[in-house]
Amino acid sequence: MALFLSLSNHMCKMLKQPLERITDADSNNPGVQPISTNANRVSWQGQVIHLSGRQWQPYDDGSWLVVFMESHSRYCMMLHYPLRPDWAQLQQDFYNHWKLHAIGWLRAEGVIQNDDDGMQMLDNIEHYFENTKVKRFRNLDLSIGAHITEVQHDLHSLFDDNNPSHFDSDEAWELSMFINQQPRKTSGQCSKKHQFIPVERFVDDVLYRFASGISTHDYVNVKPGDFPCPYPQNPVLRVLK
Repeated sequence: MALFLSLSNHMCKMLKQPLERITDADSNNPGVQPISTNANRVSWQGQVIHLSGRQWQPYDDGSWLVVFMESHSRYCMMLHYPLRPDWAQLQQDFYNHWKLHAIGWLRAEGVIQNDDDGMQMLDNIEHYFENTKVKRFRNLDLSIGAHITEVQHDLHSLFDDNNPSHFDSDEAWELSMFINQQPRKTSGQCSKKHQFIPVERFVDDVLYRFASGISTHDYVNVKPGDFPCPYPQNPVLRVLK
């Protein structure tokens, strides 16, 4: 298993992390490469919104809103910091939020039905975090970046329409829950049949990656207790005789 964290220039500057940029196969277009999630890898794009300047008044308190968006589902997690975080703090908070979002949705979906299921899930997630190779690089997937720009519009709408008394971690959590349940469109497609809901894709990934051993249904070519992979599998190569 692998975990790719693509961090924007702005985010790297905030964290003071001089990460390398990635390029395409011809060593071109550094730092703007698309990222992807598959059966063996999860990729998240990180971006930061600094609540500073006239455009954020009266919420321009200098706080930092970190947005992580998963590449396949476009599911977003928001982490709010009154003060600039360092990488150690941010990494731990990223893991904790991923865990909370995963457990929360599976409880809501009724997949986790008892304490034993919950403990099995937590064990699976901790095992993943401990054994997965993490690759960080300075990069912005432009397609995901466009979706994160929409998050900024949603944030402005929250401030303009609801006029919250303040903005903190609880407000960031609620906003992410709203955004993740709104339909998004497949690139280049406009019809409803090409729409998807981020949380639905996120749950499918969580079931496959973290919920092994707790399924009450059997799936074709899937080990009992596990859930199917939501991604295309590589073809099985056979030796010709």
